[in-house]
Amino acid sequence: MPGLFTTIGPWTLQTFTLLLAIAILASAAIGIQRALLASRETRPLLRAALTADVYLGALVGGVILARLGHVLLSWDYFGNNLSEIFRLELGGLNWHGAVLGGVVGLYAAARLRRADPAPLLDALTPGLPLIGLAGWWGCMAAACGYGLELPTLADYPPLVAGENPDIFGIVAPRYNTQLFGLLLSAGGLLLAGLLLWRGWLRRRRFWLVLVLLSAGMFVIGFYRGDAVSMVIGLRLDQWFDLGLLAPGLWRLVKGS
Repeated sequence: MPGLFTTIGPWTLQTFTLLLAIAILASAAIGIQRALLASRETRPLLRAALTADVYLGALVGGVILARLGHVLLSWDYFGNNLSEIFRLELGGLNWHGAVLGGVVGLYAAARLRRADPAPLLDALTPGLPLIGLAGWWGCMAAACGYGLELPTLADYPPLVAGENPDIFGIVAPRYNTQLFGLLLSAGGLLLAGLLLWRGWLRRRRFWLVLVLLSAGMFVIGFYRGDAVSMVIGLRLDQWFDLGLLAPGLWRLVKGS
């Protein structure tokens, strides 16, 4: 299991934050490279600059709504600690908000730059599962997204459950939800790579991967033990999952 902090030379960083930053940079690099390959323009440097501008818009939108989503999911805490809402250095980003804000920011920036957003979004397809991998790996370090506590491990296979800590450091038999998330993200990354390699589902591949991840996260939600508000029998983050699944299915059928 990775440590809570990672030391690189003179710097000590939260493992979760470091992994997320690496995943975001790698996603942007892959997106720019894919966008350039898909471009028929004869001035690739200008195309790279345009793509970078659009992805910067996606990053800004993603960070803003990712933080907002985290605050909403943890309002029992932030309602009593309003001064910490804007302190990003303390950690806390929600993947639903990151996706929604990223897509909105990308479309807004593309409109300003008079660019077609569909191929730029298409090129970001690997970024969805890549950031998911980083997030779940970071959760293994920070003990977030932990599983429901179980009475015993005897009735469960080793990969399904294990002795895992919660956010308070209490180790107990729990579902391996972080491992579930890693496997889901790895499957999404393999699918994204296959779609890009084979050139399948142009202008739809981003939405297909989003549907896969949203559905998988919804199922994993039934096995999570971290505290979150319940609404009509479902965790609030599961409603967020459905909130991404529905438009993802619609865009998958309709096309970008």
